[in-house]
Amino acid sequence: MSKIYGLTGGIAAGKSTVRKLFSDHGFQVFDADSVAREVVVPGSIGLQQIVDQFGSKVLKSDGSLDRKLLGSIVFSDPQQLQKLNHITRPLIKTKILKMISAVKKSSSPTITIFEIQLLFEGNYQQYFDGVISLYVDPEVQLRRLMERNNLTKKVALERINSQMPMEQKRQKADFVIDNSKDLTHLASEFAQLISQL
Repeated sequence: MSKIYGLTGGIAAGKSTVRKLFSDHGFQVFDADSVAREVVVPGSIGLQQIVDQFGSKVLKSDGSLDRKLLGSIVFSDPQQLQKLNHITRPLIKTKILKMISAVKKSSSPTITIFEIQLLFEGNYQQYFDGVISLYVDPEVQLRRLMERNNLTKKVALERINSQMPMEQKRQKADFVIDNSKDLTHLASEFAQLISQL
């Protein structure tokens, strides 16, 4: 019987790195970010609703969503973020649940990993056989996010604080990977995890 695990963690916790590790080890992997992009492609209901809410200024000249501009609007204003989530979350959830359902119907004995940053916030944990959460020390998270996205400390903290605290995600998870150190440490944490799945 196939199993499907949710993978989550705070922003800049290393979810993409761990997702790649799973993929490299032959696991089937999906990620909610790809789904989130699909529901706002030009011509989609999602993009139309975003334009209706935020105005055509959030579009690039080719008609696609200017994610950077929209991010600067919503991450500095919780009410605007709530408006965006109200539009996108139901569309994303519908698509993700269809994907999970398709995996669960499969008779092959595979293990699938589905990366969802807002897994607990979206109440997805009930659909998985278990939840894996990535944890990093808060100082490491802040530094990585500032470096990765070229953000000021203020903007990086706004993005971190717009999400459920990582400590809370760690407590709610069935499995935890600590990614506060280097890749060698991560590889050892990862090996320990897959022996438990």
